[in-house]
Amino acid sequence: MENLKKSINNKKIAVIGAGLSGIAASNLAYYLGAKVILIDSNKNFNNKNIPKNIKIYLGDFPKEILDCELVVISPGINCSKNKSIKEIESKNIPIISEIEFASWFTKGKVIGITGSNGKSTVVSLLGEITKSKFSNAFIGGNIGIPFSENVLHELKKNKNNVIHILEISSYQLERIFFFKPDISCILNISKDHLNRYNSFKEYYETKFKIFNKNKLFFNKDDKILNQNFSTKKNAIGFSIKSDNIYKIEDGKLIDRTNNQSIILSKINLRGNHNLENIIAVLNMSREINININNSKNIIYNFKPLKHRMEVINTKPLIINDSKSTNLNSTKVAIQSFKDDIVLILGGYSNEKLDKKELIKTVNKIKIKNIICYGQIGKKINLEIKKYKKCIYIKDFKEAVNHCITKLNNKQTLLFSPGFKSFDQFTNFEERGIEFTKQIKKYNI
Repeated sequence: MENLKKSINNKKIAVIGAGLSGIAASNLAYYLGAKVILIDSNKNFNNKNIPKNIKIYLGDFPKEILDCELVVISPGINCSKNKSIKEIESKNIPIISEIEFASWFTKGKVIGITGSNGKSTVVSLLGEITKSKFSNAFIGGNIGIPFSENVLHELKKNKNNVIHILEISSYQLERIFFFKPDISCILNISKDHLNRYNSFKEYYETKFKIFNKNKLFFNKDDKILNQNFSTKKNAIGFSIKSDNIYKIEDGKLIDRTNNQSIILSKINLRGNHNLENIIAVLNMSREINININNSKNIIYNFKPLKHRMEVINTKPLIINDSKSTNLNSTKVAIQSFKDDIVLILGGYSNEKLDKKELIKTVNKIKIKNIICYGQIGKKINLEIKKYKKCIYIKDFKEAVNHCITKLNNKQTLLFSPGFKSFDQFTNFEERGIEFTKQIKKYNI
């Protein structure tokens, strides 16, 4: 693999998965002179944006893949449950992730951010701050623009002094070998993707692979992160509960080294979890010589991303948190409000319902009503109706409309589903769009 890192010119490379990252990896490999084959299970795949010299195989894996010197795999493919992948491995053909592949060819600095929740917010905010000082700053990774696409742009345009800010999922970290961010950050750890991993421990240890002896920032208020990194060299903890470089005092977030500060009331992002996110951003900004005074106006003007604690209506307050796909994110959302909450909870799960975590999440005084919906909604209702006023409405649209008709101005309608969207929607974005659409039908 070391030789391939130096040059892939005239090497035969297979890319498995023709989603965004697969196409980007194929285009990068082709630009660098490789003989590329692209494989996807979707027989209706539209190949119009693929160079003609890239061979495309749709459906089953071709035997030709066993003649390749390298395989780049898209994050959505579960290697542990794929027989064809096992056959490739038996031939000692290296299989790497798209971020690993792209990292071989960048000359820029890489900042990698992972965690169970908050990644997109942190990457977006850090990206805006970084772009205000560096002209060649790129946001990418799991946030929507593949790392390979940005590296290809870097090479084609011969960009110098590049900074890549990457959102990185556990799936993307499964097949890394040399990938080594200059700065890495782990925001938090909670139970997620357990249908992919054999245990919670396997999931978070995959996340931990982002730390490769360079500088790591980690949330030391997170028990698991603190246990694993508090004594590690080059690992620096941040906190909203104790003073480190930054402290919270008198309604301000203060840099203790220079006394520069941010007024908390001017921030649009709600909740303690977003304070953690901001402190993470400030720590990473500091590493690239951007201080609070350089970034405070960007922080003040930064709005929640779509479907992430997004304010849809102010009176009554209605929040679209469709991105909430695990119970920990719902728990964090609930903690952000003081008013009585009407909570919409549910969606899809193919994992065993964590009853203990569910009760811990919803058994709060401020939650007055819960509407459960979707494939997992019936099971949720059976568990929590012993503790809370709760009803089950299977159809998502009907559930939202029921809430609107019962809502008063002193309540907060919080759509923070805590589960995935795949029962009635393609993804959380589609679900969030539909929620907003239903709300807008009412002139409130």
